[in-house]
Amino acid sequence: MSKMTLQPVYIVGPTASGKSELALSLAKKVSGVIISADSMQIYRGLDVGTAKATVEERREVEHKMIDIVNAEDEFSVAEYAELANIEIKNALNSGKLPIIVGGTGLYFEALIYPMSFSNVTKNPELRDKLQREFEEFGADHMHKKLESLDKAAADRLHVNDVKRVIRALEIVLTTNQPLKSDFRPVISEDDIIMIGLNCERQKLYERINARVEKMFENGLAREALNACDFKSQSMQAIGYKEFKDCPCRVENGVRAATIELDEIKEKIKQHTRNYAKRQLTWFKKYDLVKWFDVSEKQAAIDYIMMRLSENK
Repeated sequence: MSKMTLQPVYIVGPTASGKSELALSLAKKVSGVIISADSMQIYRGLDVGTAKATVEERREVEHKMIDIVNAEDEFSVAEYAELANIEIKNALNSGKLPIIVGGTGLYFEALIYPMSFSNVTKNPELRDKLQREFEEFGADHMHKKLESLDKAAADRLHVNDVKRVIRALEIVLTTNQPLKSDFRPVISEDDIIMIGLNCERQKLYERINARVEKMFENGLAREALNACDFKSQSMQAIGYKEFKDCPCRVENGVRAATIELDEIKEKIKQHTRNYAKRQLTWFKKYDLVKWFDVSEKQAAIDYIMMRLSENK
């Protein structure tokens, strides 16, 4: 690594596209630390349904931002960004390459395009009013309101990123100025190294279906039915929420399904395929992503190595 710069490398793409495998290969090659950008891998005990790295893989390469909160705990995008940035700095200070990998677009957004409000006067009264409006009309209403006032800001913020949507509205309504300049990348976009993995849609769907089948073989039903209350934030995720109304019995304190699970399995496959399409839509908005087919992992690694050398 002496001839290369140490800077974050971002690996994005839809679920089941091979991101983790690529990150593991890269980390072994360059002495890297893998930092998860997956909103479900943060939860302890949710292992099968989140496709976490195996114990062996974690022995081979250091993994961060995995198993950091209990399944029943709430966890925000802001909390993720704070902790992930600490891990990125720790990796750099240790002379290791931070490799941020995952499919949660909001997490990448928070890391790469942190919003800068330091020079904007706060308007607590307006913010309280906007908060009440959100509570009455919902997140979609607030996001559409921001879109009508500042489309660039709305395009940058997910509809569920309510806190930042409200903050953006507060500033736009207070200053009568768009927020485009406040979405500043951590470094020049030309210097950010971000690669994406994808493949032909039918092939991706086949990979997703195969992954779900493997999850069931590895005990997804047992994990989902015994993790925590289905009202928890973590249990709203694909692979868990589908079990909410599953009839079950309790033996020795462990819940087990009393029905065939084919229908639940098919729902998870369908929901995951739909999610993959949303992920691709999110990441395709970033012009800085260099895309590779899932069969081109070595080419992706070669590209990353070239970029690291260029940026030294």
